[in-house]
Amino acid sequence: MKKLKIDESYVYVVPVIHGLVEEGKKVEKAFDEVIPECIAIGISPEDIEAIKNKDDEIPSQYEHYLVNLSHYGKISIPPSDIKMAYEISVTKGIPLHAIDVDDDEYADLLIKNVSTISLIKYSRKIKKLGKKIFKARDAEEFIHEWDEYMTSIKSFKKIEEAREEKMAENVKELCKKCKKMLVIVPMERYDGFIERLERYKK
Repeated sequence: MKKLKIDESYVYVVPVIHGLVEEGKKVEKAFDEVIPECIAIGISPEDIEAIKNKDDEIPSQYEHYLVNLSHYGKISIPPSDIKMAYEISVTKGIPLHAIDVDDDEYADLLIKNVSTISLIKYSRKIKKLGKKIFKARDAEEFIHEWDEYMTSIKSFKKIEEAREEKMAENVKELCKKCKKMLVIVPMERYDGFIERLERYKK
């Protein structure tokens, strides 16, 4: 867990691996250590609504992700880190904020950055996932290997960088009203997010 001071607020950042059961306990432990005024999580507002509505539907590429991730530990659908953050928010009365781009913003990023050729290349990569063999020795290595594979097309890498920027901006904005914040971000976006957030550090 990394601690930063942004304006007059203290921000505690925890990277998680979406899908592993044990990550829920990591979120719970971090909350107990920090006792924050609010929780910010690197997912879209629509994902929080899906948790509220107990919607377990997942995209095809995420199915491949979970199959591969299951080699490194027990998996949870929906991700246990998101469920735990939501449960804490409800039971403790702690505000929960989604800091990632929403669906409309993501669609705009696709239109702005991804050409038809890039989209075709990406579709081909998705189709190859069923036969793709990952060499990672543990879950953390797998996350980074997966991310490298999925963002090897430059236009999709730009989208992920834009997400990191958006999350950092949203945390900076939340610091205006939350003086002690627990931030939960996907491990594959953690380094880029921290790099952007540190620009605001005091």
